[in-house]
Amino acid sequence: MLVVAVLTLALLALAPASASASKLDTFELPSALVDTSSPGGQLPSDRSVPKVNVLLPDGYKQRGKSRYPVLWLLHGAYGGADNWLSSHNNVRKLAAGLPAIVVMPDGGMFGMYTDWWNRGLRGDPAWATYHLSVLRQTIERRFRIRPQRRWHAIAGISMGGGGTLRYAAMLPGYFGTAVAMSAAFPDMQSDIAEPGLDGLPAHTGADGVYHSIFGERQGFYAEGNSPQALAPNFGHTRVYLTSGNGTNCPGDPQTSTFALDTATEIVINAQQGPFAAAIRAEGADVTTKTTCGVHTFGVWDRAFAAARKWGLFKPLPERPRSWTYRTVATAGEMWGLRFRFAKPPATVAEFHRSGSRLTATGRGTVRICGRRAKLPFKRSIHDCI
Repeated sequence: MLVVAVLTLALLALAPASASASKLDTFELPSALVDTSSPGGQLPSDRSVPKVNVLLPDGYKQRGKSRYPVLWLLHGAYGGADNWLSSHNNVRKLAAGLPAIVVMPDGGMFGMYTDWWNRGLRGDPAWATYHLSVLRQTIERRFRIRPQRRWHAIAGISMGGGGTLRYAAMLPGYFGTAVAMSAAFPDMQSDIAEPGLDGLPAHTGADGVYHSIFGERQGFYAEGNSPQALAPNFGHTRVYLTSGNGTNCPGDPQTSTFALDTATEIVINAQQGPFAAAIRAEGADVTTKTTCGVHTFGVWDRAFAAARKWGLFKPLPERPRSWTYRTVATAGEMWGLRFRFAKPPATVAEFHRSGSRLTATGRGTVRICGRRAKLPFKRSIHDCI
């Protein structure tokens, strides 16, 4: 915490001397959902409690009447909430003048922004539930957030880019815009995803990293956590996908991991096109951008600036009357409809709304709109809209 405080003071000293200058709010947010002693819950610097950095825009007043857009900013592997305060990714510079609240949470050095499979236990850690339930509610209570999904954007790099796509798919009624920078990986069931994750230095036992997080690569849990398999969930979402082509940009340094960074970006870029095509076919408003560059911060700094120019908070459908939502979550929220299965689903459930009719396929019993229903079913949702 001392390091964070010193860094915060240093950043404030660099900001323009003004009573309306942006401010950084840092707080810890413990939860039983995240075991920081588990492989997927470990935090940088051996910290034991997840924390959140929140950059407040110029002129923000907690007791004022103005409400602001919100941008969630997810870090990559080996990182944490403070990554966006580093000299490489200085959020004060990247977000200067952005009239939005920027939320930068811990996500575990290898958390992958999901509830880990762990042989069916679905926890230790449960990052997705922690972020989309505990953190989201906390942010909404503590800060003055505009309510419509148009004003809720999420972005991330590498592991955080994959998390961006997963969270946008899991909560499309909340996040209207998703910006995935070098997302790892849109297709989590691809041939490269399993060996890619198993190469991470995370000690998860005999199951390996991939199986600990997602189970069998062709299994239902991996399917329900793969953004590409959740393509229908993006039907009314604005998505910006960007990655490098594996050729170093002029002026960018070549690090000690240059060969690995090059190969990583080439693989990630190869997944960008097929994913864009899949979600565009489902109705998503998709923009793709391939630039020079390898898997480094220079690429992502420029990508952040390009995404700002593209527009993080443009108009989009707020409450569509037709949508499809796929999930393996035990509980969640689809377009404002809260649901909870009696038992964790053992297959991917799919819900489809058309006007006032809601149909569902899959197995299990779910409580939705205050009533229990056994899948598959067809019913009216007049009582909960």
